[in-house]
Order: sequence, then C-alpha cells, then structure tokens
Amino acid sequence: MSADFTIRTFTHQDYPNVDKLIEQLQNYEWQLHPSRAPGNVVGNKHLAYLIKIVQRQNGQIYVAESNQEIIGFIVCFVEELDEGDLHIVENERRYGYISDLYVSSQIRAKGVGAALMAMAEKHFLDLDLEMVRLSLLHNNEAAASFYQRVGYQPYELVYEKKL
Repeated sequence: MSADFTIRTFTHQDYPNVDKLIEQLQNYEWQLHPSRAPGNVVGNKHLAYLIKIVQRQNGQIYVAESNQEIIGFIVCFVEELDEGDLHIVENERRYGYISDLYVSSQIRAKGVGAALMAMAEKHFLDLDLEMVRLSLLHNNEAAASFYQRVGYQPYELVYEKKL
C-alpha cells in the first residue's frame, strides 16, 4: 500500500469503513485489558456515540484515505471541566480531547497518525484552545511511544484495583 494519503473530514459514506477500524482498535485494546469488549460487540454502537458527542461538543472526526481506502481515523472534541475543578487553572479547564485514534497496521510508521494528530490539533487551535489531552491504556507502549514522538507527555495517572 502506498504511503500517499490525504486527511479529510469524515462523511456518512465513511461509516462502514470507520466502523471496521473501530472494531480493530477495540480488539487490540481487548488484548491489552480485560475491561475492553470485543470489537464486534461495540464497534457500531461506539461510532454512533462518537458521532453524537462530536456534534454536541464542537468536535470532528477525520479520516486518512489512500487509494480510495480509509486507512485511519481520529476523533476529537472539546471537554469542559465544571465548578468542581477549580483546582485547575482557568485557561486549561476547556481543552481539546482526542478520544480515538487508529491507523491500519499495514500502513503504520508512514506519517498517517502524525498527520491525523496535526489535523485534530489544528481544529483545536481554530477554537482558540491552549491544551489537548488524550488517554491510553497504561500497557499500550506503542501508543505511548507514538504520542511522545509527536510532542505529548504524561499528565495524570489513574490507578485501579479490582475488588
């Protein structure tokens, strides 16, 4: 597959292809942590949810396309903290959030993920936001390494204990 690709805004016609990529992402995370459901259980419902949250929270879904095939996607939207979060400085209580990013395994390391991230960051800059956040499973070392390469650093850790 060629490394030539374009990044564009998601359209309704992309739904089946992005749904398949969400299933792949979910299956990958399912291998990393038992809290994740298999992709075929949540893919379609999760994409429908993401479309709604993007519409409600000033967001976007972007897709990467190569040779008329969707090879990746990113979902980004605006989060706003409430009055219970006064301990966070005011200019960081409204921030961009990247909830989902996935690039097909056969096209990774060719700049697609970085281009999708750049498009999401441009969306947030256009909204005059100063901060972007995202989260990942702690043992997703490939994602952590990628995010660090494109300029992100750890912000907050969440611990869990199974009872």
